[in-house]
Amino acid sequence: MKQVEIRQLQRKRLIWTGVFVVYALSISSCSVPQHAAQSGPPPAFQYLGEWGTAGTAPGQLQNPQSLSSDGTGNIYIADDGKPPQVEKFEPTGHPLLVFDMGGNRNSWDIAVDAGNAIFVVDEAVAQVQIFSPEGEVFRTLAFRYRSALNRPSSIAIEPDGEFYLADCSGGRLARMYPRGRILQSWGKPAGLPAKRWTPCQVRLGTDSNLYVADADNQRIEKLSPEASYISSWAFPFSSLGSNRAGPKPCGLAVSRDFVVATDEAKRLLGIWTLNGQPELTVDFAQHPEWGQNASPTDVVFTPKGELLVLDRTNKHVLRFRINIRNTGSSSPIR
Repeated sequence: MKQVEIRQLQRKRLIWTGVFVVYALSISSCSVPQHAAQSGPPPAFQYLGEWGTAGTAPGQLQNPQSLSSDGTGNIYIADDGKPPQVEKFEPTGHPLLVFDMGGNRNSWDIAVDAGNAIFVVDEAVAQVQIFSPEGEVFRTLAFRYRSALNRPSSIAIEPDGEFYLADCSGGRLARMYPRGRILQSWGKPAGLPAKRWTPCQVRLGTDSNLYVADADNQRIEKLSPEASYISSWAFPFSSLGSNRAGPKPCGLAVSRDFVVATDEAKRLLGIWTLNGQPELTVDFAQHPEWGQNASPTDVVFTPKGELLVLDRTNKHVLRFRINIRNTGSSSPIR
């Protein structure tokens, strides 16, 4: 064959080869299933799961009142059952420790210090019991006849071991040395309403400020470390009434970004920024999927930022994540 004819045949082969490759690629692309559409963003208040069951065996709950978390995320629950006891759980809910509180009842608050000593506040008998990490009684602080603070209801522990106590009935705050001696004490800060002050819960923020749940005045109050008034905002806490020795009226938790308060009787949970900007109001009555008659008894943030909600009615702990980046909205969660 002539060279011209050979070149023409080669060109035809190249052309047909190119057509075949394009066709094969088009068939291949059609045979690959299309990716599913991206799912939407997670809800602002995201349910992650739950753990805990009712019962009297170790690891089960009878009448849980308060919960707290240590630096590694383990959870501690003060349970006014028979007998009253403290139970320690892994973050997943696996039980690690249970011990008798020795008749300590009406446990309005529980906290864990940097060394994992466990503090239980008993409002009814006006004392704070301190237990070792293994559950042995280390010290009992009695307050019934102290003039500066005589009926503690809540505790907030500083990293150095000093701690704050709130006296809901007496309307006072006190800062304590680690061994229980009063360092400073204060009555109602200037700038608050003229009504009787009821600091039922106190929490220490990472900003070193104090956050107080003032039940009868239906407010959250932000105070300086010296208990000077900074700001406050409303939340519809149930009135304490005359039964101030009953179950704790509310829960309070503070993270780097949020303040969370609960009212068990009204089944409400509120979320604000540290400056008091409202973010969400969660009505547990609208969420039967979280448990029949679920109600937020107490709340705590874990070191990983999860919000744990103690539900005394159903004897379990609910896990949530707050997915809020743009502050300023006040949309209710129904």
